[in-house]
Amino acid sequence: MTKISVVLPTYNEAENIKLLLPALKKVLEDITSKSYEIIIVDDNSPDNTATVAKETARSIGIDNNLKVIVREGKRGLATAVIDGFKASSGDYLVVMDADLQHPPEKIKE
Repeated sequence: MTKISVVLPTYNEAENIKLLLPALKKVLEDITSKSYEIIIVDDNSPDNTATVAKETARSIGIDNNLKVIVREGKRGLATAVIDGFKASSGDYLVVMDADLQHPPEKIKE
């Protein structure tokens, strides 16, 4: 089965991640059933984005599909994306901003 990896670079996205993870779950499970992973690469957000992501994933039943990488002392979108790619195991890689500018439904396209 084809596996999709979604990389989400984050910094202070705790509120958005609560909305984004359920939307991603719906879209990804429509496409692949359970064969996906969501990789959050967080630049040590002071709003506890990483913790909120783990709690949200657990509450919607996708904690086994979630990887969270917290980068202490590192910053930057490009290196966050690269770190996410390195941690991925999917056949297809998707990068999305966590600020809700990109609708998860675009993944189907």
